[in-house]
Amino acid sequence: MSSVNIWNADLYDEKLSFVSSFGKGVVELLEPQRGEKILDLGCGTGDLSYEISKSGAIVTGSDFSGEMIEKAREKYPQIPFIVENG
Repeated sequence: MSSVNIWNADLYDEKLSFVSSFGKGVVELLEPQRGEKILDLGCGTGDLSYEISKSGAIVTGSDFSGEMIEKAREKYPQIPFIVENG
């Protein structure tokens, strides 16, 4: 089985940033704690991973799209991001 997974990370940030905005409420519900390890599965370009990291939690972002992970790494070099199929 072959799968094509191509995303335009810049277009995602420009036109679909509302996805991360809606997700901020989920971060509040999560109540991440300092030192807690959190995997952000399907992290896209890393905006919610960054929001989680501001709590002091140890976050790793993961996405199946190499393009999205490349953009996340550019935006938030202090956070580890990996290309994985969740």
